[in-house]
Amino acid sequence: MENDMKPPTPSPPRWIDKLLEGFCAPHLLEEVQGDLQELYREWVKRYGERRANWLYLFHTVKFFRSFTIKRKYYTPPNYSLAMLRNYFLTAWRQIQRSKLHTAINVFGLAIGTAACLVISLTVQHEFSYDRHHADSDRIYRITSQMKFADDWTYTGGISAPVPHAIREDFTGIETVAAFHNVHPKEIKLTDGSNLGEQENIVIAEPDYFEIFSGIEWKVGSPEQSLSQPYQVVLTESQARKYFGDQEAIGQTVMYYDSINFVVSGVLADNDDNTDFPFTDYLSFATLWANEQLAGSYDLESWMTITDRSLAFVKLSEETHPEDIERQFPNLLEKYLSEGERAFQRKFNLQPFSDVHFSTEYAMNNQRVAHKPTLYGLVVVALFLLLIASANFINLETARAVLRSREVGVRKVLGSSRQQLVQQFLGETFIITLIAGGLAILVAKFGMDYFAESLPPDLSLNVLIEGKGWLVLLAIISVVSLLAGTYPAWVLSAYSPVFALKNQVVQTAGTTRKAYFRKTLIIFQFAIAQAFILGTLIVGSQLHYLLNKDMGFNEDAVVYFSSSHWWRDTTQNRFLLAEELQKISSVSAISLSNTRPANEGGSSQVVSYLTDTSKVEVNLSKKFADTSFIETYEMELLAGRNYYLSDTIGELVINETAAKAFGFSEPSEAVGELIQYHSNKMIPIVGVVADFHDGPLHKKISPLALISEKRNFTSFNIRLANNQQASAIQQSLAQIEQAYKKFYPNQPFNYKFYDDTIASFYETERRTAKLINVATGLAIFISCLGLLGLVSFTTHQRVKEIGIRKVLGATVTQIIALFSREFVGLIVISFAIAAPMAWYFAQGWLADFAYRVDVGLFVFVATLLFASLLALLTVGVRSWQAALANPVDSLRNE
Repeated sequence: MENDMKPPTPSPPRWIDKLLEGFCAPHLLEEVQGDLQELYREWVKRYGERRANWLYLFHTVKFFRSFTIKRKYYTPPNYSLAMLRNYFLTAWRQIQRSKLHTAINVFGLAIGTAACLVISLTVQHEFSYDRHHADSDRIYRITSQMKFADDWTYTGGISAPVPHAIREDFTGIETVAAFHNVHPKEIKLTDGSNLGEQENIVIAEPDYFEIFSGIEWKVGSPEQSLSQPYQVVLTESQARKYFGDQEAIGQTVMYYDSINFVVSGVLADNDDNTDFPFTDYLSFATLWANEQLAGSYDLESWMTITDRSLAFVKLSEETHPEDIERQFPNLLEKYLSEGERAFQRKFNLQPFSDVHFSTEYAMNNQRVAHKPTLYGLVVVALFLLLIASANFINLETARAVLRSREVGVRKVLGSSRQQLVQQFLGETFIITLIAGGLAILVAKFGMDYFAESLPPDLSLNVLIEGKGWLVLLAIISVVSLLAGTYPAWVLSAYSPVFALKNQVVQTAGTTRKAYFRKTLIIFQFAIAQAFILGTLIVGSQLHYLLNKDMGFNEDAVVYFSSSHWWRDTTQNRFLLAEELQKISSVSAISLSNTRPANEGGSSQVVSYLTDTSKVEVNLSKKFADTSFIETYEMELLAGRNYYLSDTIGELVINETAAKAFGFSEPSEAVGELIQYHSNKMIPIVGVVADFHDGPLHKKISPLALISEKRNFTSFNIRLANNQQASAIQQSLAQIEQAYKKFYPNQPFNYKFYDDTIASFYETERRTAKLINVATGLAIFISCLGLLGLVSFTTHQRVKEIGIRKVLGATVTQIIALFSREFVGLIVISFAIAAPMAWYFAQGWLADFAYRVDVGLFVFVATLLFASLLALLTVGVRSWQAALANPVDSLRNE
């Protein structure tokens, strides 16, 4: 049969037509394009398609002339009151018309905004510390590093003579300020009144106020008020506390039990955030005038380094910190003897801006912020905000087809795309504004819940009193743009012809926008599953930390310290111990200077000498009586316990120490001599099984138990097992009664040791608490979005569901139809989340010397849990749609 079909009309490449449409003025386009296409068909016949394409491109480019180019005429936007009122009314009607959709968006955005608000205020607060001092970029703290055996120890303190030597020998230094933190002291006035123990006391030089220049003087000056011995400067609030409404200048205050200081200056109270909240400034000159004080602060000792002796320097404008650090070795060479130089040490400069975040060089009682944690919080806040914004984008683009006719009508009536974008962004801003109001309530609840993890002086009052409202407004504006820009662009892009013919709805499920919505679902659940994995890993590690065998028994142990033991020249501590042993509910008691595991402690480099070698070990020391091993139920592996002694005469070491000395078996160490000091040899009489001497962040260190009575400062009491709460309280009352017999005027402060060990991991508890809440919020927001999207999808496919039911589909089949697609997205999101969570988990676990292994179970459990959540969310809504009567959905067909 002869084929009489006409050959297809040749058409030019589409990209060349798009090029022409891109630059040609609309009123010329139809005529120019028509002429070119007629020519193109002639060229195809004459020259063939390949050459015709080149000719078509050449003549298209030739039309790129001044009279054919599109021109944009700027129309200023109409911001009249009537137009703004119309935008608001339209937005409000949309909100009222789709209450479920709006509620999902508002709750999601409120949670994300609240998290971002609290974390922004926290980060802003932490980075504001000591920013009120001039030239802070030139201020540095001098820090120390000391080497014991193979280990370096870090401290923010220095030897007392260092500041004076720097003034004499260094170049490039503008100011040096030395000061000493003072232990809390009992303060008395000349009239005999006792003000009790006061904190925040410092011994400072006048140069202190050259470094910390942000402190305002009310009365006096550094040169007049702190240059002479026995002068003290008080803050305004401290002066009122001491003297009420009386004039403070010239008044006398007694420190150190018997030394009188005269008030010579008054400072304004500092409202700025600071790590130096001192209220009593004693003159440094007093130390040189008082031999007793000078001795207690070791002013001339280069070998004494304490974290209470501090120094800051301000560099000259042209000086770099490296220029100063290069001068430190010469300083040590000049002032240390040959024997003292054998003890390795270094001095470094730490930028002033890092002091608040320095855990290695933390000052006494300083609250240190952790920079990585702050950055982690910022990431959490951004993720929650992005998940909430993704929800909004997903739901708005999905619902865009329902407003396509509205867009078509508005465009036909003359609305420009710019005006439509403004309208839709305005709607988003109103929703975000409502979410912002709700976010303040959520933030208040969150700050109360996380109070222990937040700075103690942080509150939402900054939204009113400070610049916090700017932070909230910035977050609302960013969220409005982030969440509203893409939906506004999609809605305003609809062609009025397609919109009014309802062709937008017909293609809504197969467009690129549908793929974009699926991508957002994958993103949301990837973040949610990463948080779930983090929760399981952190929770597993925390459970491991709290339940690992420490090598001793900490249950039912109460401990407390004897009051002012350093001034106790009596035998009260030992008499009290005998009295406590008479209490029937006390099963064991021991005196020591510390507990088996504690944060910090003292150590000393000791040596084990053989005929051919010398082994040096940095040995941690714990001073305890002979009941210590029994009280904590430790295991003695070899040898015997030491004898009670006034001086160091015998050592009981742990397994790690025995191995460090080179002994393969514990029994080999018994009887060997250790060089404790340069000329003192101490025998090892026993070896105990290893026990953890600190948090599980660090490995068990070489350790020795030693008897030296003068260091027994703490009571360790094991109560009888299986006591009821009432019996424990009765036992504690009896212990307090015995304590008051010997220390009647001192408070009885005790702690349970298992609580102390649990407090080692307070940071991990807070991390677990944070990630648990973040996980819950991420899951909640993601499921809200999924619920909204499924609700919209089932509404769009209601006729399809009706037809399927009429053709015999069951409820289970319809649910499976909707669930299959979403579960596939969850699996894809898991494939993204798993490696990301594993990477960050490994980095977090690396901080622990003892940690759990991240097994396959954690990942399988996460995938199953996320899939179950998705199935429940999708299943509930699709089940409702599947139960609907198909007659109702097909009635209009």
